[in-house]
Amino acid sequence: MARKATRSIAATLAIAAGLMLASGVTPTADARTEDEKLTFTVGVSQEIDSLNLTNGYLVVDYEVWNLQYATLTDKSDNDFSIKPGLAETWESTADGLTWTYHLREGLLWSDGEPLTAEDVAYTINRSVEEEWFNHTSITGNLTATALDATTVEIVTSAPDPRLPMMDAYILPKHVYENIDTEALTTYAAEDGVGSGPFTLTEHEPGQYWKLARNENWYGEAPAVDEVVFRYFAEADALVTSLERGEVDAIDSVPGEQVETLAANENIEIVQGNQGGFNELAMNAGDGLGDGHAALKDAVVRQAVNWAIDREVLVADVLDGYGTPGAGLVTSASPAWDLVVPEDETYSYNPDRANDMLDGAGYADVDGDGIREMPEGTNPLKFRLNIRSDSENDKAVAEFVVPWLKAIGIEVNVKAVDSDQLTTIIGLGEYEMFTWGWVPFVDPDPELSYFTCGQITMDPDSPGYNDGNWCNAEYDALYEQQHVELDADRRMELVQEMLMVFYTEAPYAVLWKTDDIMAYRSDRWEGFVRQPADTGPILFTNSSHSYQNIVPAGTSEPTETTEADTAGNGETDDEGNLLVTVGAAVLVLLIIGGIIFLKFNKGQADRE
Repeated sequence: MARKATRSIAATLAIAAGLMLASGVTPTADARTEDEKLTFTVGVSQEIDSLNLTNGYLVVDYEVWNLQYATLTDKSDNDFSIKPGLAETWESTADGLTWTYHLREGLLWSDGEPLTAEDVAYTINRSVEEEWFNHTSITGNLTATALDATTVEIVTSAPDPRLPMMDAYILPKHVYENIDTEALTTYAAEDGVGSGPFTLTEHEPGQYWKLARNENWYGEAPAVDEVVFRYFAEADALVTSLERGEVDAIDSVPGEQVETLAANENIEIVQGNQGGFNELAMNAGDGLGDGHAALKDAVVRQAVNWAIDREVLVADVLDGYGTPGAGLVTSASPAWDLVVPEDETYSYNPDRANDMLDGAGYADVDGDGIREMPEGTNPLKFRLNIRSDSENDKAVAEFVVPWLKAIGIEVNVKAVDSDQLTTIIGLGEYEMFTWGWVPFVDPDPELSYFTCGQITMDPDSPGYNDGNWCNAEYDALYEQQHVELDADRRMELVQEMLMVFYTEAPYAVLWKTDDIMAYRSDRWEGFVRQPADTGPILFTNSSHSYQNIVPAGTSEPTETTEADTAGNGETDDEGNLLVTVGAAVLVLLIIGGIIFLKFNKGQADRE
């Protein structure tokens, strides 16, 4: 933590209380009068990458999109089952290739323009034509036609097991039709025109972003007037801000701080999981770059996996708040997780790793403790890029370096920020790096990222396949599951894919991440998990909490009504979601001289 104070906190708060009304700073829930704005403030450990849906990829980007852009259908908090969104009902032809969605009457964008089926068709068709990477895994096989203002017909060129779920963000045609393809690549997308419960009003890079309640949203009006996200560069500053009441919730609690916060009677800890995982990625050499030739060999990549003690990483790096990694995690639902036979599960076994490398001809020819390639040259010296803006990567590297040294591989660690690492990956100038993912509910998008077509062949047009790994069997299985309508058979195909990935080992999956969040329970109530019982309360697939929370003790949690009725007439049971309030941070920054350094957790960042 680094902060500078020119006066005591008590004095600062006293002055702050006197200046809040004069300065126009928004009060938190427990300091609000009837006429004042009710603000929920979330402290976050990650800064926005881009709010442009064709560029952004970080978890915080998705949180803003979840609040600002409604989707044609939505997902239940209980179990991710389908529920109405912009569309109230839908039906299909007998072959399942044509779906007709009926939108709600009177939909408006936040700027007052009508939201119609034309917006839906425009978004789908343009995303396919221009291959928007945050849309095409959903829309790639689709063609949409607006039949009238409230009816859109969607035709899929191949059977699609995800339909009728249509959770691609719908964008305002009247804004985006004025932005051509070239201009769209650099568009900031901070226009604030949306259809969700809140829309963006302000973004100060490296500091905060704000969203105001959208009065034109179709659902029940949230109790919250404004949601503010404040970016913290250090974990200690993030936690302290919650303790002092400067924010109402935080997105990430370091394991070593959990007990301290749990002892505070005004703070509630929520430990959830929605499939996020961290990995040590390896450059398998099928794309651009100068990666070491040894990593083209699956035996070397497997040996690296056997050399890593995942239980130690969970215990010592995560303070026990996680699960040792197995295979690639492709869904927020654990039902899709890879099941690996016990005797094949990667565990800490350096003897096995050494035997594998010996058998493949990687010997220490010159006796310096580092193996060479089978021809006796080019020692196995690998670059490991870690993120300087991650709270865990440095600790991971401190374990990985000696573990790999024990099997004859030298590792040279270089810390770079997330933007720099993105560039390095695109150029293929690495052997290894650490990062993470948070998957969607349906496994298809995450599975698609590791197909051959997602390998970057042009640094200016990067793909998602950051392991530079191409496998024909994996691709063939992907195409099969992509159109398989039988749920059980599709599950089998996905398991086969995950086993191919596991065996080929372009990743060493280190752990499955626990999302540990905290909020001020003395201020807010009504938070719900997604999925029920096991999921987190913020930064979920749907981010419903913000529209459901209410000040603590004021009323029963608000239940959505229209949005709970599914297209087939069934009703989904919903809980309520989380939010937090606060504006003291800005006052403290101004009059207390407190400086918060930027902190980016970089954990499970890409999705």
